[in-house]
Amino acid sequence: MFLPPSLLGKYLDRFDELISVGEGIAHRVQTIPGKVKESFVRGTLYKEKERYKIETAAFYQWKVNCANLISQVVPSQHTHRKIVKVFRDLMPRIEQVQWGVANLRALKEDFEKGSLGNLLLQVESELAADYMGQAEGLLVEGQQEKFDHVPAAVLAGAILEKVLRTLCDQQQQPISTIKSSGERKTLDPLISDLKKAGVFNETKAKQLRAWAAIRNHAAHGEFDQFARKDVEDMIRGIRNFLADYYHG
Repeated sequence: MFLPPSLLGKYLDRFDELISVGEGIAHRVQTIPGKVKESFVRGTLYKEKERYKIETAAFYQWKVNCANLISQVVPSQHTHRKIVKVFRDLMPRIEQVQWGVANLRALKEDFEKGSLGNLLLQVESELAADYMGQAEGLLVEGQQEKFDHVPAAVLAGAILEKVLRTLCDQQQQPISTIKSSGERKTLDPLISDLKKAGVFNETKAKQLRAWAAIRNHAAHGEFDQFARKDVEDMIRGIRNFLADYYHG
C-alpha cells in the first residue's frame, strides 16, 4: 500500500472505531413488543409486529462518518466507490446498521491488504492535479509577449519530476531515484528508467523528454528556447499523463 505505518494505523484505527460505534448502536436497539389489537373488519384479535427503536442522532452521525472514511480510502474509479452513496442513504433500521458494520469490516480487510488501490498515490495524484491548475492559472494571469509563462513551465516541470519519482517508487521492483554518486536523478534518467521498466513506450518517453527540456530551459534562463504555446501544450500533456499513468 506504500502508506507510512503511522498513517496506515490511523485509518485502521478509524475503521475499528466506526465498527465499534455501529455495533454499539445495534446493541442498544430497543425492542418494542407488538400490542394485541382487535380487527375492526373481522372482529378478531391479532398481535402487531414488534418494532425496533434506534438512537437516531447517533445513527445519522455514524453513517456520515462512515461515508467520509470510505470516500478517503476508496479511489474514485474503484468498483467499491458506489458504497459511499449507499452509506449516505442508510435508514435507521437494525438490519441496515448490521449491513453497515459488516461492510465496514470487509472494507477494512481489503484496505489493509491493499485491495482498494494505493491511497498515497491517489492523494499525490490529486495534489498534482491541483498544482497543475495553479500552473494553468499562471498562464492565464500572464501577458502575451512577456516571459510570464516561465513560472508556469518551472512549476509544471517540478510536478512532472515528482510524478516520475513516485512512479519509480511504485514499481513492483522499485526503481532507484538516486545515482550511484548519491545525487538525485534528473528527469532524463528517470524517464529512461521508467521506459526500460515498461511503464510507457518510446513515443511517450520522447514527449516527456521534450517537456523536461522546456523545464530545464526555464530553470536556466534560456527563455528564447521555448514559447508560451510550448508551455500550454506541456501543461495539457502533463494533465493527460496524470490521467493515464498516475492514479490510485
